[in-house]
Amino acid sequence: MDILEFPAHFPPTDKWKKFFIGVRWLGPDLSFFKTLKEFQANRTETDMSLWGSGERQILAGKISQILHEQLGWGSAVFIPRDVARVAFHGPRFDFNDSDAAFDDIVEMLDRDYSLNPPSSFWESMRDAELGQLVDGLLALR
Repeated sequence: MDILEFPAHFPPTDKWKKFFIGVRWLGPDLSFFKTLKEFQANRTETDMSLWGSGERQILAGKISQILHEQLGWGSAVFIPRDVARVAFHGPRFDFNDSDAAFDDIVEMLDRDYSLNPPSSFWESMRDAELGQLVDGLLALR
């Protein structure tokens, strides 16, 4: 695993797997969250160089720090090929904290970049990689 992404079975599409999500032995296997967290926690600051330099790396660093603090990722290091939906979901099955992280990112964008992307922008980034998201945000300036 070199990028953060959900396995093919998550999120479940089968109605019974959806119904029993989080129920051990009946729902989909959720043990991959532990693996995602451990893998991401082992990243180092040098991995941030994959963002290049300049404004792209600065914005990626700010987003990464918020995701780390709000969602409990093991480090504040994300790379451009990480799936944004995974990074914004967090390293646990629990969905409760993702709204606070998103709100903090929107607030940071407004405060630091005078950006207020419309909901259509966020919807268009639903299946994007983090690099595509950061590049899209920078293109809005």
